[in-house]
Amino acid sequence: MLESRPSALTLSAVVAEWMTGFSLASVPQAVLENTRLRILDVIGVMIASSRLDVVSAARRAVAESDGARGEAFSLMDAAPTTPANAAFLNGIMSAVLEFDDTHIQSNIHPTGVVLSALLPECERLGLSGKDLLEAVLVGSELLCRLGMISSVRMHEVGFHPSSVYGVFGAVWGLARVRRFSIEQTMHAIGTAASLSAGSIASFEDGTSTKTLHVGMAASAAIRAIALAGQGISGPHPVFEGKFGWFKSHVQSGTEFRFAALTDELGERWEVLNIASKAHPCAYTMIPFIAATIALREAHSIRPQDVDVIYCDIMPRSFATVCEPVEEKRRPKTSWHGRISLQHTVAEALVRGHMDKHAYAPESLIDPVINTIADKVVHRPDPVAAADISRSRASVSIRLKDGRALTHTIDDMPGTRRNPITREGYLQKFLANIDGVISKAVGEELATALLRLEELDDVGATFRGLRV
Repeated sequence: MLESRPSALTLSAVVAEWMTGFSLASVPQAVLENTRLRILDVIGVMIASSRLDVVSAARRAVAESDGARGEAFSLMDAAPTTPANAAFLNGIMSAVLEFDDTHIQSNIHPTGVVLSALLPECERLGLSGKDLLEAVLVGSELLCRLGMISSVRMHEVGFHPSSVYGVFGAVWGLARVRRFSIEQTMHAIGTAASLSAGSIASFEDGTSTKTLHVGMAASAAIRAIALAGQGISGPHPVFEGKFGWFKSHVQSGTEFRFAALTDELGERWEVLNIASKAHPCAYTMIPFIAATIALREAHSIRPQDVDVIYCDIMPRSFATVCEPVEEKRRPKTSWHGRISLQHTVAEALVRGHMDKHAYAPESLIDPVINTIADKVVHRPDPVAAADISRSRASVSIRLKDGRALTHTIDDMPGTRRNPITREGYLQKFLANIDGVISKAVGEELATALLRLEELDDVGATFRGLRV
């Protein structure tokens, strides 16, 4: 049960104190607009993916393992379930298309995991749009900062950062809407460390487990909150302690910058460095898509004209999106394609667009796309490697007539230095809901989400989506 113990100097205590005293009144309008747009963006992605096979299979698995009883709802389902299962399904819908958003420096997908846990809880508790906005902002800000403590890229040690870090962000968001005390919040965060998991083994063979990670983290956060709410204690020095999370999960000789979590908290907003994805794939490849399409359109490049395509990319991305070359040129599944530089550049060149329909099974076996994928060569980019806060890509296409054409993008669309406008967010949202819900319903939903603070009952906004 809960125990009182000295904890004032722990990171968890400092953060919990800030969170419990947080108010939207102190937040700049640019940060509020950023949060509203991120919520709109991820809701659209959830709707777009709601009918995919893996989502349907997860629904059946939830019913089989836990039954159908409950008082919570995932975004698109009329059947009630438990809050944890609703968060699980929401998380899968937010992540399976790889179309959500990314905090570039930490590689975390922050909005999806926090929002997935909050949606069923805000509806179950009858909370307002302002409550949701506050909690998404708190959870995603702290999550991004947590991911900046270590310089080690979690992929390099076999973990999926959105999952292993994500559970903490979702817990902070949930603690906010549950109005937890400082002590309760610390216990929930302490427990979350033991629920922090996510192996990237499926990067190798394209199997489905990785697409479930955000859902697993959101579901685990619900359980951590419930345990703390019932008086079960968790470790207070959970991040920086002798047996803390960073020592267990990173296990390297690197210095941890714990101050990244708390420095200028509430004054400098890290959420402004979260990038919405313009294309449904690993964010690393989005600027390569943009550069490839720019060359295609500027020079009317046809697949049969191409001799070789050179892609200059930071070496730390080789293991996840470039190698082994044979596997990346022939991805086994749609999701496998979303982490393949070779296939992605080839499909972008051949199709000229990469929307929610990209990486379809027929694209993976298209002989024209496969032929181009065989011509994609990755090379180290020292400029990109020198600044991991940016998202650079340089694509050079050598044509059979001897011409060499190059296009470089320093910051991918959607980043702070190359932002997407409100209209751009709306266009992406409407494209993602197309064919799933009507345009009229979608426009009404978008209008509501863009005035989120005015909604007295945020759950009522989503009830009409369920079928």
